[in-house]
Amino acid sequence: MKKGIVLIVTIGFITILTALITYMFSISDRIFHQAEKVEAKNQSAILYADVKAIMDTYVKDINDSDALSALLLGTPPFYDKQSGLSLHVKIESLSNKININSILIKNKIDPNIVEFLEKVSEVYNILDASFLIDLVLDTIDEDDITRQAMSEISLENTKFSNSRIINMSHFETLIKYYVSIANDENILKVPWEKLIYFGENQRNAVDCDRMSEELINILDLNRGSILRCSDIEGEEAKKIADKFGLKSFNKEINYYILVTINYKVGFVEDRQSFTYDLKTNKVGEIELFN
Repeated sequence: MKKGIVLIVTIGFITILTALITYMFSISDRIFHQAEKVEAKNQSAILYADVKAIMDTYVKDINDSDALSALLLGTPPFYDKQSGLSLHVKIESLSNKININSILIKNKIDPNIVEFLEKVSEVYNILDASFLIDLVLDTIDEDDITRQAMSEISLENTKFSNSRIINMSHFETLIKYYVSIANDENILKVPWEKLIYFGENQRNAVDCDRMSEELINILDLNRGSILRCSDIEGEEAKKIADKFGLKSFNKEINYYILVTINYKVGFVEDRQSFTYDLKTNKVGEIELFN
């Protein structure tokens, strides 16, 4: 029965996306065959608006974990030989990771996220965990007061922004800075993309049904044996679940996904992504790649 529901939901999403593709064909002469930069920007704006509208309609039917799984399948790559249009929409969960920006909320440090970064440092042999943590905190806070020597990157690089870690590119700048100061490349071995994401400065639930093995191990949840929320048993495991807000997906929690749109027509090729909250239908960070 559940497999049938997932199939119906998946077909529904592909049907809606097909409507988007049909619309895109209708404007191809006006935009897609234009190579000028301004037209590419116009097309990116149109694509974003249309995919956002589709998401707003479609997510109304995402009421349980099975429907969410169907959504996260995304869509297969689409190619139309006649028009030369290729399109791929990829959807992935962000809420199956730790929101690193939640380490500092209204100037209060969350000791659980500090503990998380200390554990990451232990597992991947990062030599100066204290410096890494202070780099993160000094990036997220809004002042320019250093927590320790050289930990306020904005004083060394005036283009480096504070108040929140915006995206992986921003975080990679922090990592490179850590390597240059601490002379420690072990931090480069950490699979950060499987462990953290960059939400607002607030505490968010973590989808324990979809966590990576790497995150499961970092949280000490029996080292890879726990793959579902229902497997979290025992006093210690439940304490960990409470500390990090581990929960199954439901419509009452803020749940963040990353939507990435890739398209190419003629001379125009572009990619963009945006974060999306399934509860509120609100878009967070938008990233353009061209």
